[in-house]
This record gives sequence, C-alpha cells and structure tokens, in this order.
Amino acid sequence: MMKKKINTFLEPILRVFTGVQILLNLLMIFAISAVYLYITTQHVTTSLIVSFLTMFFSFYFLVFIPKKVKRENHLLKELQKYATNVTFYLKSGYNVMKALEGSKRNLDPEIQKDIDKTIQALKNEAKLDTNHFKKYRFYSIDVFHQILRIKYEKGGKSGDLFTKINQTINFEIVKRDELYRKKLFAKRQIALMMGMVLALPIILVGFANELYNTFLTLDIFSIGTIITTYALVLISMFFLQRASAELSLQL
Repeated sequence: MMKKKINTFLEPILRVFTGVQILLNLLMIFAISAVYLYITTQHVTTSLIVSFLTMFFSFYFLVFIPKKVKRENHLLKELQKYATNVTFYLKSGYNVMKALEGSKRNLDPEIQKDIDKTIQALKNEAKLDTNHFKKYRFYSIDVFHQILRIKYEKGGKSGDLFTKINQTINFEIVKRDELYRKKLFAKRQIALMMGMVLALPIILVGFANELYNTFLTLDIFSIGTIITTYALVLISMFFLQRASAELSLQL
C-alpha cells in the first residue's frame, strides 16, 4: 500500500523530470538553503537539518509545480491541434477511425498514446472510448468527444457538428493563457515581497553586523525566530504556487 502511494506521488514528477534532474535540483536547493540559513543563524547543524527537511518540499513547489503547469499548457495546445486535425479529416470525407489515425502526426507522444487507446477500443470493441482524455480537465475537449461519439454512432455533417466546438476550444485556450499570465504576474509580485522578507537578515548581516550578532546571542529565541520565518515563507510560497497553478475555467 505504501509503495503504491509513493509510486502515485512520484509518477507525475517522473513525467517531467529525469532522475538526474531531480537529484541536481534537490542538491541545488539544499545548498542554497544551507548557505542562507548558516549566514542568518551562524549555526551549522541547524542549517543542515532544516535544509534537508525542507529540500523535498521546496523542490515540489519551487521546481515541480511551475514545470507541471508549463507541461499542462503544452498538452492542452496539443489537444487543440488534435481536435483541429480530426475535424479536418472528417470534413475531408474520412471516417472516425481514419480521422483519429491521421490526427496523430506531429503530436506530443503522450497525446498519441491516448489516441492509440481510443483507436484500439474502436478496433477491438467497435466502441468510441475517450474517457482517458478526462485526465486533462479540458472541458471543451470533453464536449468535442461527445460530439465525435454522435458522429461515430449516428453520423451527420462534420461542418455543422464541429465548427462551433472548435471555436470553443480555441476560446478556452486563449482564456487559459490570459488567466495564466495574470496569475504569473501576481505571483511574481507576491514572491518579490516574500523575497524581501528573507533578504532582511542578509542585509542586517552586511550593514548592521554588530546589531545582528547581538540578536544572535539570544540563541534559541533568535534561531527559532529565523527558522520560523523561513518556514512560514516556504509554506506561503507553496500555497501561492498551488493557487497560481489552478487554471480551470467554467464555461
């Protein structure tokens, strides 16, 4: 059970990073964190322990979430191309099977695999199964597949069936891009303020060293204050990244 949970957690990460990339990013985060905490606490053991404990958490929200969002945006645009390709082949007189086969060319391998699943279901069961596309949480594509099922089961004029939904797909992509840019701008503004909070102890070390050393003589209180502030900034960044990654639209 535990192994299954670990695999479920690691699977999306391994889709966008290789093992070497994960290791290098973790080491870089650990090194930056350890150096920052040592400068601000002057305590080696505490710096290493806290850096190690926060390393995986920091990797998840600082590196993985932004990469995941970029990957999702790329896949949604590939789905847009897929819908356009299928519509083109259907309008050209191809049946649904041939349209799906033709639509795969030059698409992302992940999308191609999902198209292949649908094609195999058509060949083996004469059933248009597109449920595996729901994982993309792309509302317009789900509607597109409902219309494609109507085309497969009952027929109809492709131009009348698919023109409107392709316009809706394009509209949703544009609106998602706009939402992404707005959230990215807001995230950068807030992250800048959080960075200023973390930079304050460094500034004090550089320009008010005697005063800062006096603060550090308070031992547990001073180190506890620095570590707590550091942890709160990381937690705030996590929620900020998670909120900025939510790009679902209600059409």
